[in-house]
Amino acid sequence: MNNTHVLSASTARRAATALACAAALVSLTACGGGSDKAADADSKPSSATDKPAKADAKPNGVDKLTAVELRAKGTETKAAAGSVREVMSRSDAKSDLRVSATECTGTVDLKDMGTFDVVRKGNDVWGKVDSTFSTWAKKNGAGTIKADQWMHGSPTAALTKVLVSYCHGEQFGEPEKNSLKLTKGSAAEVAGQPVATVVAKGADPSRQATFSVATTGKPYLLQQETPYSNGTGMATITWSDFGTPVGAKAPTGKIVTAPKI
Repeated sequence: MNNTHVLSASTARRAATALACAAALVSLTACGGGSDKAADADSKPSSATDKPAKADAKPNGVDKLTAVELRAKGTETKAAAGSVREVMSRSDAKSDLRVSATECTGTVDLKDMGTFDVVRKGNDVWGKVDSTFSTWAKKNGAGTIKADQWMHGSPTAALTKVLVSYCHGEQFGEPEKNSLKLTKGSAAEVAGQPVATVVAKGADPSRQATFSVATTGKPYLLQQETPYSNGTGMATITWSDFGTPVGAKAPTGKIVTAPKI
């Protein structure tokens, strides 16, 4: 029998919302602040530096595109690769994940909230949280989530849905509609590769995002710097290893059903 700690539905919703808000790594309209602080062992992402650009990579001409065209081209080319390594860093969280539309494997560190490993393979999702995450969940109404224990669920079950949302598999689906005011930025470099930049500003001028698209080789979107938490911080997301298979594998050993939150 599931021994999940039962708390009020409103408390559980607040905990789930806190987790979901922390997952908004890519959005320009990430959740605001509040009182809450914000893989299979055989398929962990490598800790090596991102693959450098080829020395003989030729200019691809995208720097001549308009800001809207440039961002769209970078996003579409990244999505067409089918899979990427996605590394995110911000003051209250970091992640290192290999992602496709249907697979994901890697680790998410939410600092004060704790750390978890996640694996997705099709309609199966596995997650394993550390003791800090387990303690945070219990204190904030998400019930009892045992630490260091692989849990199994689906992409639509409450807890595993939140965990797998950090994988951002939707970036390989339909291209997003642009509702941002975009302008061309200056030339720069990402991991030694030349890029053209696009700057986006919302209603609040301080909430500025920068998108960096490779100007040699394939025009991938290589990096995105995005404000979060009411504009008080920046999240940097870097993509690499385009087209490298995710190779997600189901964890071995004891696996339990993910508890409800």
